[in-house]
Amino acid sequence: MATKFFILSSNALAATPNSCLRFDDNIVVIPGISIDELQEMAKQYNTKGKNAQKVLKYLDSFSFRELTSETGVKQMNGGYLRVEYGFKDVKVPVETNSNSELRRLQIAIGLSEEKPKRPVILISKNTAFRLKAKSVGIKAMDYKDEVFPALDEQYKGRVHATISYENLEAFKSENQIDIKKIHKSSTFEWVPNEFVELYDANNPYNVQLGRYNGENIVGLNFEKYYPYGIIAKNAGQVMLIEAMLTNCSEAPIVIVKGGAGTGKTYQTLACALDQTVENNTYDSIMISTSVATVGGEEIGFLPGEIEDKFSPHIGGFKDNLRLLVNGRNKKKNKDMDNTDNTFYYYEKGIIQMQPIGFFRGRTIVDTFIIIDETQNIHPDDIKSIVSRVGEGSKIVFLGDPTQIDNPKLDERYNGLVFLSEKMKGYSKAWQITLNDEESVRSELAKYAAKIL
Repeated sequence: MATKFFILSSNALAATPNSCLRFDDNIVVIPGISIDELQEMAKQYNTKGKNAQKVLKYLDSFSFRELTSETGVKQMNGGYLRVEYGFKDVKVPVETNSNSELRRLQIAIGLSEEKPKRPVILISKNTAFRLKAKSVGIKAMDYKDEVFPALDEQYKGRVHATISYENLEAFKSENQIDIKKIHKSSTFEWVPNEFVELYDANNPYNVQLGRYNGENIVGLNFEKYYPYGIIAKNAGQVMLIEAMLTNCSEAPIVIVKGGAGTGKTYQTLACALDQTVENNTYDSIMISTSVATVGGEEIGFLPGEIEDKFSPHIGGFKDNLRLLVNGRNKKKNKDMDNTDNTFYYYEKGIIQMQPIGFFRGRTIVDTFIIIDETQNIHPDDIKSIVSRVGEGSKIVFLGDPTQIDNPKLDERYNGLVFLSEKMKGYSKAWQITLNDEESVRSELAKYAAKIL
């Protein structure tokens, strides 16, 4: 197969520090204008800025004369790297938004005409630009990054496994089992804290839940526990409860993915109330979410006090809180009226609302922290949130990677996926994905979510 030309945009170059080495033994072409763009990116105090600095440093390790030559320089992976300033007279039969777009298309068309037997592929994170490239006959692809995998390749935090009836019974009695007893165990990745649904090989209705602790599969500690009086309705919710109630010394961070109606918010709040109001494990509950709107308006420009500005963004939490608190109080006192009892929790500071942008500079201790809609948080902002967690606190990230409101993010490139993939395998990070079929909403809601 002919060696390919891969032309990288500055955003693709800055996606990872080793972007130039991600294309095997092919030829990576960097438009000269992209170096200037990398210089500007390198001034940013975020992940992209740091990556841009590293890419520039890598480029600087080569002779500029060789980099700009027709062959370029050979890289350690066997591929070649080349900076291109030519093809400025090439006509581009499509309108472009910037000189950067124009130069990339000129180089792509020029190379394809100069080397017609060698495939030319434009790599860009800009969907609209990729469509433009394809419209003029140039193949274009998104930058594939292992930190931001496609939706069906993202870490789920749970696996299905089959086991013999005898071994399943042994697991029930001994509360643990060697992973070698699992059918085809060598085909599993076995990530620490990954939940396991153990199925009897001869009876799919005989199921036990467990968790891989880094050595063996062990039983769950809270499978029969009902936080704040709430009963789990499916296996996913049982696993979620296990992660939420495990002490913060063992599980200081929990990441939950799930579609609408899977109960991730309701069950998380139930666990938070149980651990705060009932058992005094934490002093308070802090609820936060992204406040960026589809139009990109900042919260500071919205009218009203901070509570007025932020309150609409956590309407789902308030609804679930009323259901939990008022429902529990009615169970205890059936003669109670329909008074909303949640105001007490706000007034006493048991439940606090905190916009994401206000986390900077804080160290939050002895608190059950819930970050909702994590998929709408930029990956660059995740570190500043996690690093605020102090002693005795637990932080929970909730989200659905398919429900993106931030126009700068997508189901692959967002804070939820970034955090999940980065924390995968960390011994104190617990993760669980609630499947769509575990939705507890009405049949109509399920059907509408599926087809509309």
